[in-house]
Amino acid sequence: MKLFTIGDSISQGFMSLAAARTELSYSTLLAKCLGLATSTDQYPIPFWGEGGLPINIEKLLRSLQRKYGSDIRGPIEWPLAVASVNGILDDVEDYYERGLGNIALPQAGRRQFFPNVSVAGFTVADAWTVTPGLCLERIAAAETKNPGDGFFDLPNAAFERTAHAVLNPSRDPRFNDYSQLRWLKHHHHSEGVENVVVWLGANNALGTVVRMGVKSTAGARKSPLKMSLDERNEYNLWTVEHFTEEYDVLMDKLHTTLSTGKRDCKVFVATVPAVTIAPLARGVGASHDMNDPFGTLPSAKYFDRYTYFLFDHDYARRSGNSLTRDEAHGIDTTIAGYNAAIAKLVADYNAKAPPAGGRKVDYVLVDICAQLLRLAFKRNDGNPPYVLPPELVALRDKLGRTVDTVYYTVDRKAKMSAGGVFSLDGVHPTAIGHGLIAREFLEAFAAAGVATPRKLDWNGIVASDSLFSNPIALMPELYDNTRFAELLLDLLRLP
Repeated sequence: MKLFTIGDSISQGFMSLAAARTELSYSTLLAKCLGLATSTDQYPIPFWGEGGLPINIEKLLRSLQRKYGSDIRGPIEWPLAVASVNGILDDVEDYYERGLGNIALPQAGRRQFFPNVSVAGFTVADAWTVTPGLCLERIAAAETKNPGDGFFDLPNAAFERTAHAVLNPSRDPRFNDYSQLRWLKHHHHSEGVENVVVWLGANNALGTVVRMGVKSTAGARKSPLKMSLDERNEYNLWTVEHFTEEYDVLMDKLHTTLSTGKRDCKVFVATVPAVTIAPLARGVGASHDMNDPFGTLPSAKYFDRYTYFLFDHDYARRSGNSLTRDEAHGIDTTIAGYNAAIAKLVADYNAKAPPAGGRKVDYVLVDICAQLLRLAFKRNDGNPPYVLPPELVALRDKLGRTVDTVYYTVDRKAKMSAGGVFSLDGVHPTAIGHGLIAREFLEAFAAAGVATPRKLDWNGIVASDSLFSNPIALMPELYDNTRFAELLLDLLRLP
């Protein structure tokens, strides 16, 4: 097997609050560059009906735009629009709870596995603790607890349904104990895996931004490794010590599997991104020059407060849905500690000699965090030092678009004036964002001696990015209409 990917929502291709556009993910782009034919037996990809789980915001907005144009008008159209949204949610809920996306049916015919086993929401330890069997138990419990078809409901147990679809697409009970790492062992000990991508850790901190509050494991009575999934879900920021403990177990399990498989292999281990640069978190109030906890930038801009991207400073103070400047800086400082731990573990495992008769495993650190920091618009006071690829710059200028990390901004005439890197959920990359991530991995591939017979197809990437190639003229409703913005916020916070 040329490429096997272990990751979370970014690696899965989660986009605009939906799992997933795996065909657009950086991992699929890497597979293409390695010469694999994607969406075939060489590199199969999951299919996600109704736009994906839990809800595809882009699909929802385009549906509303087809019905109401670029302006939902006053007291007459708004009740109709809300009913339309509920109808779309009902369709998704029906599909995944009772229809063709139900766990009782194969996700992709009789296909037994996917070479990309990334799952939205996974923390580090989920790589070996979450199995299809566990997902089935939790889905059954969720259906018992919430059997009805409620108003404004998303599919229940979306995390478990997504994980089950990826880890056991054939719904074969023989694979009910196959975690991400168990699938890696299966492939490496049968045919051998040449290149492994591992990118986990963001969800050990991302909940701080999604929920606009910090619940650190510093206050936990036991190690998160000894907690149940429900207990772990009570926290959204692992301490550096807890994270290091978890990642050390991950590396040990990886090394045990890979050093005893069918062939030598290379493992590309990515750093955890700074979650506070995602445009979901809007900086409000005054900005301040502070030290960059990651040591990447000469200085970094932080704001008085951070709140959800569609709201202002008054909302942040009034609602309590905000992070302070010190909290945001503290979150980043913690993630910087994660990345230092990852770098040390990579160095430590590279220093290990292969076991007698075993295989050589080379670990390559891919500092995605540093590159995203260089790309971050507001963190760099509007002057990001990241250099975009010339092919993308030419296409951007030709189409009159933007490629930056500001939240997607389009007027009622469908003219785009900001965004391009992050999708509508304000956290996950667009197709173009995935192209930039793939670019960084390809540089690491080249440095490690991995041959890639094909280059990134930027024309194809841009054409596949519908937010970029076909901007949504309804977007001003989100910026100007508090009711619509709060409706979207409800969706973002539901999963």
